[in-house]
Amino acid sequence: MQTIIYYYGGISRWALNRGLVYTPISALFLHGNFLHIAFNMFALYQLGRLVEGVYGQKKFLIFYFGTGLVGNLSAAFFSPPTVPTIGSSSAIFGLVGVLFILGFRKDTPTILQSVTGISLLPIIIINLIFGFTAQNISNSAHIGGLLCGIALGWFIGPGYSNFRRHRPTTRVREKSPQTVARDIFNKYATVLNTLSNEESDERNLRIAQLRSELSNLNDYDLAYKVLKELYQRDMITTSEFEKVRRLI
Repeated sequence: MQTIIYYYGGISRWALNRGLVYTPISALFLHGNFLHIAFNMFALYQLGRLVEGVYGQKKFLIFYFGTGLVGNLSAAFFSPPTVPTIGSSSAIFGLVGVLFILGFRKDTPTILQSVTGISLLPIIIINLIFGFTAQNISNSAHIGGLLCGIALGWFIGPGYSNFRRHRPTTRVREKSPQTVARDIFNKYATVLNTLSNEESDERNLRIAQLRSELSNLNDYDLAYKVLKELYQRDMITTSEFEKVRRLI
């Protein structure tokens, strides 16, 4: 039964030649054993929440299924015709590609440099070397997903680009306090969601910057509203909420 599921749910040239056109997607949901799915789900959790935090849910889904589709088609093209490929690693490598190229975009905040760009190169190289040396690993799926992620990440801008583009610096003073408050919320909702470690220096720095920008509003009620919304959306902890509240 397991073999039948793999052959009719996994991606291969044999399956595609027989009209099983759904297999590039169905293969993403099939795994060989518990360790296979556990490792992929752990990687997806770590990378997925970062990509979703920066790009939003809709773009994350485009990245995940788009790179998974291309990676699986790459596996079918380069693998033996009757050997099926299963697993979500093609899409996971696609997310790595998205984060890798994010480090080279001009609209990427400095705060994200430690999890994007060149900092991911060792992880990419190690995993590709492991894929070439270990058995039953489809490096063609990994490389296909990675390259597709790099391409999509270059042409699809992050979520925060929507309100950073075409914002002349000469018009900053003309903004209403409500607009400035909304910009502060959008900025920190994106950044703080990517920094889950409460004790990291980067997160503490961003919390301090958040306090400073809220104080500069010179409107306690408006600043408190922004802070409370960040807290209600689990972007900041209770201790961070109280610390900032006392100082604004």
